[in-house]
Amino acid sequence: KEQNDGANYALLIALYTLQGIPMGLSASIPFLIQQKIKLLTQAAASATAASATAASGAATASAIAASASRMSYNANAIFALCSWPFSLKLLWAPIVDAVFFKSFGRRKSWLVPVQLIAGLIMVLGSDFVENQLGLGSTFTSPSSSTSTIDDASAMLSSMNVKGLTIYFFSLYFLMATQDIAVDGWALTMLSKKNRGRGPVCNSIGQNIGYFLSFVGFLALNDPESCNTIWRPLLRLPKKEGEGLVSLGGFIRFMGVFMLSITTVVAIFKREKPITTTATTTNDTNLAFGFETLLKKKKEQQSDDDDELDASEIGLKETYRRLWAVCKLPSVQWLFLILFSYRFPVSLSDNVKFLKAVEYGMSKSITALLSPTLILPIGILVPIVAAKIWHGHPLRQFMQAYKLRVTLVPLFDILMLFVVKNSKQVSTSFFWLAIIASTGLQAICNSLQFNSQMMFFASRVDPAIGGTYMTLLNTAANMGGTWPSSFVMYLMGAFSSPADCAMNSEGIETCVGGRDAYVPLQIAMSVIGLAWIAMLGGKVKTISELPDEAWRTNLLDQDLASVVVVPDVESNNSNSKTKDCSKRE
Repeated sequence: KEQNDGANYALLIALYTLQGIPMGLSASIPFLIQQKIKLLTQAAASATAASATAASGAATASAIAASASRMSYNANAIFALCSWPFSLKLLWAPIVDAVFFKSFGRRKSWLVPVQLIAGLIMVLGSDFVENQLGLGSTFTSPSSSTSTIDDASAMLSSMNVKGLTIYFFSLYFLMATQDIAVDGWALTMLSKKNRGRGPVCNSIGQNIGYFLSFVGFLALNDPESCNTIWRPLLRLPKKEGEGLVSLGGFIRFMGVFMLSITTVVAIFKREKPITTTATTTNDTNLAFGFETLLKKKKEQQSDDDDELDASEIGLKETYRRLWAVCKLPSVQWLFLILFSYRFPVSLSDNVKFLKAVEYGMSKSITALLSPTLILPIGILVPIVAAKIWHGHPLRQFMQAYKLRVTLVPLFDILMLFVVKNSKQVSTSFFWLAIIASTGLQAICNSLQFNSQMMFFASRVDPAIGGTYMTLLNTAANMGGTWPSSFVMYLMGAFSSPADCAMNSEGIETCVGGRDAYVPLQIAMSVIGLAWIAMLGGKVKTISELPDEAWRTNLLDQDLASVVVVPDVESNNSNSKTKDCSKRE
C-alpha cells in the first residue's frame, strides 16, 4: 500500500520551524546592538549642544561617533560566532546516529531532550539576555563633554556581547543536534518517492520559524509600529517609546511554544520499528552475517527506505565510513564549492540591513519586509523552482548565483543610497528600491538553499545513513559562517567616521571619513565573477556525475569480506558421504 506522507510533511515542517526560532531571535540582536549604537550617536549630538564651546563639542561628538562605529562592527563580528555549532555538528553527528533508546525511538531519543533543554533555556534565561544587552541602561543629558564620554563609555560597558554570544551559542548547539536527528528522521519518515521533498519542508519550516521569532519580535517591539498599527488595532492606549513586548518576554513565549510542540511529538509521534541487522564475526555466525548483509543490499537496491544502524556498526565504524566519504573526489570538490561560494555575497547577507539601520531605516520597515516579501518568497520559490528545474538542482544553483554576484549588489547599493538620502527622493522610489533589493536577494537565497538541499538528498549513500546528510549540511553551514565575522571585521577596519567641526556661522561641517561598504561590495562582486569563471564548470561536472561517484560502496566491501561457512560445511559433508560410499 502506498504511504501517505501528508502528516509527515506537517511534522517535519513543525520540527524545522522550531529550528528557525533561535535563528530568528539571534538575527534580531544585531539590530538591537545597532539601535544602541544609534543612541550613542544621538548622545554625540547632545554633547555638541551641551559643551562649553562648539569646538570641544564637535571633538566630543567625533570621539563618540568613532567609538560607536568601531563598537558596532566589532560587537557583531563577535556575536556572529554564535552560529558556529551548525558548522561543527559533524563532530558529534555519528554519536547522535549511534546512541539512542530503542524503546523510545532512534531520533526522538535526541530530538525530545534537546528541544526540552532549549525551551527551558529560553524560558529561564530570557532576563539574562536583556541584562547582557544592557537594555535597562539609559543615557542622561551631560553637563560637559567629559561627562558625555564617561556616560557613553558606561553604556558601552553595560553591553556584554560575549555573554550574549555564549547564550545563543548554547541554543545553536542544541538546535544543531536537533537538526542531525531531524535530517536523519526525514530519510526514513518519508517514502522513497517523496524523500526529495524533505528539503522543501526544511526550507518552509525554517522560514516560518525565522519569521515568527525575528519579524514577530521586531514588529511587536518597535514603538513606532506598535503605536501606529498594533495598539490601534487592539484598541490599546498609545505608549511613547515602548513596544508591546520586551525582548525577555518574547523569548519566554517562544520557549513555551517550543516546549509545547516537543511535548506533543514526544507523546503522539511513533517512529518506525528498528530492524536489527547486526553482524557477528565468530565462525558459527558467519553465514548469518552474509545473509544479513545480502538482505540489506537487496533492500537498498529495491527501496532505500532503511538505513544502516550506526548503533550496530559502532562509532568507530561510523567515523570510518564518514572518512571514506570525505576521500571521494566528488565530495572534495563539493566541499571546495560550499566553503567558498558564500564569501563573495557575505556583505549583502550580513551587513546590508545593518547599514540601512545606520542610515536611518527603522526597525518597523525591516519587520514589514519579512512577512510581506521574504516569507512568501521563502515558501513559494522552492515549490515553483521544483517545477522549473526538476532534476537539475545545480543548474538552478548556478543561475541564482550569477544574479547574486551581479544584480543583487547593484540593487543593494541603490537601496542604501536611497535610504541615506530618503529626504531627497520620493516615497514611491524609496519603497521600490527597498522591495527590489530585498526581493531579489530573497529569491536568489531561497533558490540556492533549496537547490543544494535537494542535491544533498539525492546523493546520500544509505551505507552511511543520516551522517552523510549531516556531513554535507555541515560543509554548507561552515561556508556561510566563516565569512560573516570576517566581513564584519573588514567593515570595522576600513570604515572611519568623518571629522566634524562648527564653522563661524555655527553650522556643523564634516570632512573626510570613509564608508567601506561600496568599495567592499565592488571587490566582492569581482571575486564572485572570478569564482564563477574558475569553479562554475566544476559545478556542472559534479552535477553530471553518476550516483556511484557519491557512494563509498562499503557495503559491497563488507559482503566481499564475508567467508561463507555453510559452503565449507557442505563440502565437508559431501566428502564424508564419499568416504562412506567407498567403505560400503
